[in-house]
Amino acid sequence: MARDFFFVVFLLACVVACVHCLNCNQCVAPLPDSLSDCQAMNTSSTATNCSANLNSYCFTARVETAGLLTGFSRGCMAVSTGNGCVSLGVVTTCSTFCTTDGCNTDNAAYVTHASVTLLLLAAAVAALAAVHV
Repeated sequence: MARDFFFVVFLLACVVACVHCLNCNQCVAPLPDSLSDCQAMNTSSTATNCSANLNSYCFTARVETAGLLTGFSRGCMAVSTGNGCVSLGVVTTCSTFCTTDGCNTDNAAYVTHASVTLLLLAAAVAALAAVHV
């Protein structure tokens, strides 16, 4: 009898896996033709339920190859790798993570622009310091 009870509880847990699932915008655009559709998904009204195993974070990610946008995606993740960019050769991947319904409406580009701005600012400060020494 106890075994039947636990089996029923297990089945209910599988069916009702997520009482309050996170809602995120979800799309993948690996090809240049579909990039604009995925990028245009920038309002929380298009967000859909995340699956129970990917219910911790919403994300936005963009991939640039030699400075050209070559991939873009939005979706749900179980873990966050943190906001920022990673470059490997000519490929740069930028991502942002958030934890509220429909929050992944950004284009993950500000991270790239912020990095370039900080680099230029650091170069300007270094140049000024060299002049005044």
